[in-house]
Amino acid sequence: MTSARRGRRDVDLSGTRLSDIAGRGFLGRLSPDLAEEVLQSGRLASYPAGTVISSSREESGPALVVSGSLRYFLSAPDGRQLTIRYLLPGDLVGTAIAEQSNVASHIELLEPGVLLHLDRDRLMAITNRRLDLARALIDELVTRLRLAYRALAAHAFMSVRTRLAMDLVERAKMRGPLRAGLEIDVTQQSLADATGSVREVVSRALGQLRREGVVARNADGITVLDPDALIRAAGV
Repeated sequence: MTSARRGRRDVDLSGTRLSDIAGRGFLGRLSPDLAEEVLQSGRLASYPAGTVISSSREESGPALVVSGSLRYFLSAPDGRQLTIRYLLPGDLVGTAIAEQSNVASHIELLEPGVLLHLDRDRLMAITNRRLDLARALIDELVTRLRLAYRALAAHAFMSVRTRLAMDLVERAKMRGPLRAGLEIDVTQQSLADATGSVREVVSRALGQLRREGVVARNADGITVLDPDALIRAAGV
């Protein structure tokens, strides 16, 4: 994995069409004029795949995903990880709250991507005079809280097989509609990190799904064979 400080590269606004992410993700909650005002308060930076930005770093402040896909996850002192959500262009990452949390949270670039880092003070100034932005930020926090509860509940009460299927469904959604033949580029270690498990246990659960004809292995990861069965296995 690449640290954010080493991986970040500032890029020129002129080379990126920020209008492409308007109406998507968090920005979809904002009116066009408010979205434009928020976008104007940022600085673009590009990151290579594998970059991890920790909540303790400067880059963990509010930012919008312009391109690429990201994973937001929690980590434990023993190295275990648990994915809370996946993020796509238009989604908001980081927080406008200056105080650091005791929870070790991170975002990982799953592919090369660009983030628009927002100025925290200017964002809060806009929030103070635009109630619609304040409401959008509250909705964002509620969504994050629900996803965190869902992930923690799944880890506490569901089998690794179910958690694995849930993660595969979420990864598939980032590539479009879930369908037979869809290929998901992912390693068993990445699946273990995402589900809060270890590779050996994930390997057994993946083997069960293969024997049931739900998925198959390919050179780069997993191929979905039976989308309906995968959804049933995920319990969604």
